[in-house]
Amino acid sequence: MFKRALLTSVFMLAAAVAVSATVVGAGALTDRVEARRMTVLKTDLGTGRFLCVEHLHWSAVNKADLRALQPGDIVRVDPQASGPAHLVLLRTAAEELSSPEK
Repeated sequence: MFKRALLTSVFMLAAAVAVSATVVGAGALTDRVEARRMTVLKTDLGTGRFLCVEHLHWSAVNKADLRALQPGDIVRVDPQASGPAHLVLLRTAAEELSSPEK
């Protein structure tokens, strides 16, 4: 009887730890995704930089990536080993405004 109760307690504790670790891991992943996701405020094709709304910081990126961007577009910044970062357009400003999710 004691052995059964002890095993049940150990199993419940292990399950609680596993669930907690999953929640913490998911939160960390969300934070990493959000940190790389930015909203374009302005672009400067001459210098190859863009200003993001979240950080109010000019970031150097590949000039070719800036040509199609408009203020309000949602982008992801992919750092490169050498040279400027690469921008990936995740959602245009028009798509963001027309989206029912908020």
